[in-house]
Amino acid sequence: MLVAAVALGFAAAFFLGKHFFSAPESTSPHSKIRDSVPVQAASTRKVHLYFASRKGRFLQAEERKIQATDTGSAIEAIVSALLEGPEDAKLVSTIPAGSKLLHTFITDDGTAYVDFNPELSLLHPGGVTAERLTIYAIVNSIVLNLDSVERVQLLLEGKPAPTLAGHLDIRLARTANLLIIR
Repeated sequence: MLVAAVALGFAAAFFLGKHFFSAPESTSPHSKIRDSVPVQAASTRKVHLYFASRKGRFLQAEERKIQATDTGSAIEAIVSALLEGPEDAKLVSTIPAGSKLLHTFITDDGTAYVDFNPELSLLHPGGVTAERLTIYAIVNSIVLNLDSVERVQLLLEGKPAPTLAGHLDIRLARTANLLIIR
């Protein structure tokens, strides 16, 4: 009887210990990537893209139509349209020519990761104002058009970079900045 009680105690301790002290399941970054959320039934939608004013101190909206079936394709379409530059001659692109979108994804917490080639940084003209306009042209164009995106993390070749041109920290995701829009 005593032997049976001790054996039962060891078995219970083994199973409880295995449950409470086992390693958690995979915590890779990919486990938190969510499936794209449908943005609407139709494939065409209006968005506001943000470009610099000619004086280069503020961003101004330009309305465009994009084709998208879900959040991921909407992010790609928005960034691709930004890379094409403004249609209005009174506006100026803040993204250096030669910059290319490599990849995008969104996580469960509403963070969109937007990965560019290194030319976004290497060809940037520099200066605090120019750097701020570039960052928020991208961030505002995504966050202010997509309800499921709360913040944007810029990446260069798949990694967070300290800055674009030496002035503003871009290692953390950014939310929209309405104060820079006129």
